[in-house]
Amino acid sequence: MAAPLSALADVLVPNAPDTNGIRAIGKGIKEIGAESLLVLNYSNENNTSSIRTTNITGLSFRYFILNNLNLALNASYFYKGVDAAARQGGMVTLGGNYLINIGRGLFLNPGLAGGGFYGKVSVKGAPSGTPAPTMVGGVARAGFGLAFYASPKFSLFARPEAVLYVGKVGQGPTESSLLNVDGGFNVGMNYVF
Repeated sequence: MAAPLSALADVLVPNAPDTNGIRAIGKGIKEIGAESLLVLNYSNENNTSSIRTTNITGLSFRYFILNNLNLALNASYFYKGVDAAARQGGMVTLGGNYLINIGRGLFLNPGLAGGGFYGKVSVKGAPSGTPAPTMVGGVARAGFGLAFYASPKFSLFARPEAVLYVGKVGQGPTESSLLNVDGGFNVGMNYVF
């Protein structure tokens, strides 16, 4: 039995206009977007705890592999500032998001991702020529929020998100373990095609 024509019009599919509001995102839809996560960060390194602010800004590409389920690739720049040192670098994650419709164009948007990060630590007052210690390790992201498809070509999202970094700082005798948990509000916008 075929679905009613009005139900088919509610699924956003590639190269089709939205005629009656968006209730599902169809397989084959792609999104390119920018996002920024402003966070309050708790860090525990070598039994020393600290709280600092962090900014994670990046670009994402999402491809819907099934209706309402996308595979997401994200490349982001991060900056973590404290009084004595600043940490900056990049991270790449691959994950998935599932959209749950709660109204025309409005979806709950839970997601998980995993990947890696690489960065450097710049220390204020370090002697000239001193190499900056490197940071390297794995990263995991989890979030749950809202996505709004304002039109067939544009969407917005906002959600609380946690980012977990596990790795090491430095090399050789100065190497130390790293565990960071960032929690904040991720906002972004996407071009849909």
